Amino acid sequence: MRANPPEQLGPLLENWTRNRQFRLRPLLRRGQRRLLALITRIRMGRQVADVDYRDRISVATWMVVLGWGLSLLVRLPTAEVSFWALGSPVAISITGTLLAAFFLAIMAAAGAESVVSVHPLFVARQARIHTWSFWALPMALAIITTVLLPLVSSALMQVVALALSGVLLAAAYFGLYATVERGKPRFRRSRLWLDALAYGSALILFLFVYQTRTRSLLSGTLVAVTAMLLAAEILRTATPRSSAALTYSGIIGLVLGQVTWALNYWVLPGLTGGLLLLLIFYLLVGIGQQGLQERLTARVMWEFVIFGLMALALIALVGPGFSFATSP
Repeated sequence: MRANPPEQLGPLLENWTRNRQFRLRPLLRRGQRRLLALITRIRMGRQVADVDYRDRISVATWMVVLGWGLSLLVRLPTAEVSFWALGSPVAISITGTLLAAFFLAIMAAAGAESVVSVHPLFVARQARIHTWSFWALPMALAIITTVLLPLVSSALMQVVALALSGVLLAAAYFGLYATVERGKPRFRRSRLWLDALAYGSALILFLFVYQTRTRSLLSGTLVAVTAMLLAAEILRTATPRSSAALTYSGIIGLVLGQVTWALNYWVLPGLTGGLLLLLIFYLLVGIGQQGLQERLTARVMWEFVIFGLMALALIALVGPGFSFATSP
C-alpha cells in the first residue's frame, strides 16, 4: 500500500481536526449542562437538608392554634349576601365563625404546602409536583375546629379542645409528609391515620351541611366540593398519575352533590343523612382506589355491594327517622 506524500497529509490532518472539534462541541455543551444541573441539585439538596420539616410543622400548627384562640376572643361582623339563582332568591348569612373558618382553612393549607415542599422528592425531580391534594385534610380540620369551638360550654373544655385539635393537626402534617413518597417505612401507618381523619372529617362536614337544610344549590355544591377534596387526599397515593386521581375525585364530588340534592327532598334527620352521605362516599372512594390500582374485578364489586347493603340495613335499623316518607 503506497503511503501518502507528506504534502497531502497536512490538509487531511487539518480536516480531521476540524471535524473532531465539530463533533466534540455538542458533547462538551451537554456535559456542561449536566454538570450545572448536578451542582444546582446538590445546592438545593443542601438547602432542603438545612430546613427541618418538623420545624415547619411546629410553626404551621402554632399559627393555626393561635388563630383558633383569636376566633374565640374576637367577634367579627356578620353580613348577608342575597342574589337570585334559578328564578328564586337565595340569602347567605356570612357570620364571624364562617369568616374565621375560611381564613384559618387558607392558613392550614399554606402550612401543608410549606411542610411538603421541603421533601427531597421535590428537589430530586426538579419540578413542582401537584400539591393541592395535600391541602384538603388540614383545611377540613381547621374548619371543623373553628365551628365546634364556640359550641363548647366551659373555658376549660375549650382549652382542652384547642390542645387536642392542635395535636390532630400536627399529626396530620406529619402524616402528609410521610406519604409524599411511597415505599417509606412510615408510609402505610401514616396512610391509615390520614384515611381515618379524612373519613371522620367527611362525616362531620356532611353533618354540618345537611343539618342546615339550605337550598340544594348551596348544600349540594358544598358537599360536592368537600367530597372532591377529601377524595383527592385519599386517592392521591393510589396512583402516580395525578390527573387520574383528580378525575376520580371530581366524579365522586359530582355524585355526592347529586345525592345531596335528592336527599333534600327526603324527610331525614341530620345524623341519618350524614351517615348515608358517608356510606356513599366510602363506597365510591373504595371503588376508585381499586380502579386506580387496576384491581377492580367482579368479586371486588360484589364485596362493595354486600358491604353497602349491610351498612344501609344497619343505618335503617338504628338511624333515627329513617323512613321513605317524602316532604310535601
